[in-house]
Amino acid sequence: MGKKEFILDQLEVCRNVGSWIQPLSVALENLRLEDISWRQNDSTHTIGEIVYHLYFYNQRWLRRFKGETPTEVIESNASTFRSMENLTQEGWRDLVERLDENLANWQQAIKEMDESKLYEQIPNFPVDAAWWGALSNLCTHITYHIGQIIYIRKAQGSWVSKEE
Repeated sequence: MGKKEFILDQLEVCRNVGSWIQPLSVALENLRLEDISWRQNDSTHTIGEIVYHLYFYNQRWLRRFKGETPTEVIESNASTFRSMENLTQEGWRDLVERLDENLANWQQAIKEMDESKLYEQIPNFPVDAAWWGALSNLCTHITYHIGQIIYIRKAQGSWVSKEE
């Protein structure tokens, strides 16, 4: 399996194909507004904040991958966890759809590219990094947050395990 196929496999697992982990599509099923905005304590994020953070970074990196220079100024990583206090059910569905569409666009971009791009250095990045490493880290980042979402759902009682 080449790096291209590996990254595509990882994106599928992150997005909507069950594997050793639950995909994002399953982690976000059947959530109510109160589940999305529930906070275990003041030092934790809500599911809504985590989903916005994932959308923000995946969109930013996809634009960079397609040759665009990110224009948004990021004050800090914490600032990418946007508050979801006034979120409606429609707004939540829209955010989840945009994140899923972004992951589908990632899959399409990887399918259409020549594998040699994965070995190229990321332009205008503060450290030397090849695309394949960044994309591998992107998938790890998504799975980390999937774990957080499922943990939050278990803590609030909204998670129904498919294995039990």
